[in-house]
Amino acid sequence: MSKTRPLNVLVSSFNFNPVRGSECSVGWDYVRAISSHHKVWVITRSRSIERDETEQYLLQHPDVMPNLTVHFVRESFSTFGFSLGRITSYLVYMHWHWQAYKLGRCLDAQIDFDVIHQLTGTGFREPGHLWKLGKPFVWGPVCGLQFFPLNLLKAVPFRSRPLFVLKNLSTVWSMYISRRPKRAAAAARTIIAGSGHVADKVRTLWGRDAIVSCEVSAPVLDLTQPIRRGTGEPLQVIWSGRCDPGKALNIVLLALERLRSSSIDWRLIAVGDGPSLGEWKALACKLGISGRCSFLGRVTREEVFSIMATGHCFVQPSLYDATSTVLAEALAHRLPVICLDHFGFKDAVDAKCGIKIPPNTFDQVVREFAEAIKSLWLDEDRRLEMSIAAHKAALRLTWKRKEAVINDVYNRIFSRHT
Repeated sequence: MSKTRPLNVLVSSFNFNPVRGSECSVGWDYVRAISSHHKVWVITRSRSIERDETEQYLLQHPDVMPNLTVHFVRESFSTFGFSLGRITSYLVYMHWHWQAYKLGRCLDAQIDFDVIHQLTGTGFREPGHLWKLGKPFVWGPVCGLQFFPLNLLKAVPFRSRPLFVLKNLSTVWSMYISRRPKRAAAAARTIIAGSGHVADKVRTLWGRDAIVSCEVSAPVLDLTQPIRRGTGEPLQVIWSGRCDPGKALNIVLLALERLRSSSIDWRLIAVGDGPSLGEWKALACKLGISGRCSFLGRVTREEVFSIMATGHCFVQPSLYDATSTVLAEALAHRLPVICLDHFGFKDAVDAKCGIKIPPNTFDQVVREFAEAIKSLWLDEDRRLEMSIAAHKAALRLTWKRKEAVINDVYNRIFSRHT
C-alpha cells in the first residue's frame, strides 16, 4: 500500500502529558505516533500543573514533536455548582467535550482538517462530538467495553460492591441504550480497539470491524541482560498502581500469606497511594506479613522505574482495568507478570512472559497467585527465560508500533478515495 501524503489531523485527547502515566501517557504516545508523519492539532484539558509540565517539556524538547500545535480547553466546573462526586465529574467531562467540539469546529473552518481522531478518554461512553464535523473520523483506542467480574465481588470491600454492580448496570445502559456511542461508531471510518475483547464487543454491538492496538505504551529502555537471582536472595515482588478497591492488591497479600509458613522467601514492594492504602497495610499486619511488605506510597515515575529495575516479578491482580500502563512498564523492565487472564491483559501477556490466572472464583484466584509466585521462586531458570520474553513483549507495545498502526489506518482511509 502506498504511503499517503502528510495530513492535517485534529486530535481530541482529554488526557495528554509527557511526564505522567495512565491515560496521560496514552494520549501523549498516540499523538507522538501520529505526528511522526502528519501535522497535528491537539485539543486537551487545561489544568495548571499538567499544562505547565506539557508546555515546559515541549519547549525543552522542540524536536520531539515539531509538527504539533496544542490547544488547552479549561474544564468548566462553574457550570455545575453541586457536589455529587463521580456524577459531577462525568458531567464536567461531558461539558469539556462540548467545548472541545466548538473549538474544533472553529479550527476546522480555518485549517480544513483531513482527519479527525478521537483519542482519550479511552472509555467508550463519551465519544465526544467531533465526529459531527463530517470529516474522516477515527475513534480509538476504544476501551471500557467490559464488565466487572461479579464472581470476584468478594475481592472488594462490602461497601464498594454496590458501586461495581451499578457500574455494570451503567455499562449495560451505555452499550445498548445510549445513542451517541452508536452514532459515533457509525460515523467512524475506522475504530481502533484497545484489545481483542473490545474488538469482539464492537463487532457484536455496532456491527463494525475494529483494528486492535493496545492503548498503553511501553517505554523503550536500554537495559543490560537480566541478572540471575542469587542463592538465598528473596524474590522481589513488585506491585504498582492507584490504591483503590478495583486494583485488588489484597488478593496478592492473601496469596503471600499462604506462603508464610513455607520455605519461600519473598519481599513485596507496593508503590502507589489512594483510599485503600490504609486498609491494605492493616490487612498485611493482620495476616502477619507486614515485615516483608514495603508500602512506599506515591513516588515519581522515575522512582517507579528504579524500583522495577530491582524486581524479580510483577503482580497485577486488577479486576477492571483494560490494560494498565504499569503492566507495560513492568514488561519493559523485563519483569515476568502474574495477572488475571481477562480484558487487555489477555493480549499483552502470553505464556512466555507471564502467568495468567483464570478469574473464576476469589479463593481459586488467591490460591493460584500463591502458586505462581512460588513457581517463580523455585525455578530461577524459568524466571530468567520469562524475563527475556517480557522485554520482547514490551517491544510490541512501544509508540513506534502504534505509529505503524496509525499510518496504516490513515493510508487505508485515503486509498479508498484516491
